[in-house]
Amino acid sequence: MFLLLGTQLALATGLTYTDTDCPLGDGKVRQYHKVSANTLGGYDSDLATYSTRGQFREFAVSTCPDNYFSALGTMLGDPVPDDKRGAVIKAIDASRATWMDSDRPEVWERYDTAARIAEALGRDNLSVAELYIMASWTARDRAVGVYVGGLDGPQAAKEILDIGATELGKSLTPEAEKVLRYNLARVAHRGGFMSDRDAHLDAYLSLTTLSGDERAAGERLKTIARVVEPALQRKAIAALKAALASAGSEALLVRARYQLADLQRRVGETAAAKRDFHLVVQSTAAPDDVRQLAKYLLGTLGG
Repeated sequence: MFLLLGTQLALATGLTYTDTDCPLGDGKVRQYHKVSANTLGGYDSDLATYSTRGQFREFAVSTCPDNYFSALGTMLGDPVPDDKRGAVIKAIDASRATWMDSDRPEVWERYDTAARIAEALGRDNLSVAELYIMASWTARDRAVGVYVGGLDGPQAAKEILDIGATELGKSLTPEAEKVLRYNLARVAHRGGFMSDRDAHLDAYLSLTTLSGDERAAGERLKTIARVVEPALQRKAIAALKAALASAGSEALLVRARYQLADLQRRVGETAAAKRDFHLVVQSTAAPDDVRQLAKYLLGTLGG
């Protein structure tokens, strides 16, 4: 069935794990280690990269089963200091209050917990932003899966969307139309072309030929793309703005500036996105590939 091609994330990326002491309480927590992966699934406008064999980011955050303390596996270490325990527990409780199921968190909900804990522990704003960005990527993984054949950035996505528009002008069978509409919605979402995504997704969900599983996949994409991801992206935007407001190396912060611009583009803050894309294009510290991405996306916004 077409909806299952590339959307089921059965992990084949090489992993090992160790069980280590949870930084909070007396229990153990599983810490995963990436052994091998690839980047053949391409990348998105906000720099999310994809392996064709499953995404390690689903396993990169560790959560203690006894108390839901969460952190990147690379950040597990010393126990939480006594003077921080109250703030950490409060952060966990605040995050759990937002979960759909307070006992069975989604991976992006565990990232949200990790980000709140990072703030409680006084971690820097870039680290907090990274957690929220990765949270949004794990939600996107659930919605769009891997685009078979790779999808190398927003320009490639736009080219596919243009080809798809031409195909939709032809006489298509009902089966071919639903396959095309769904896949174009996925591609548009990865490229951050939200109006195209919504148009294809709404057209897909209006079809009367969808099976129950196909409709459920479309509704999942709709909820994650329009509700779950934007909420996480707005938290990342706040953290990125705080990081950029502090003094720091321009070379270190230019990626943050680019991601801020693209996240603002994705949530519909067009004027802010254009301003920050301009700053990236003008930055002498920006790597050429990032500058070219910023220039291209600025052009799509009429900048």
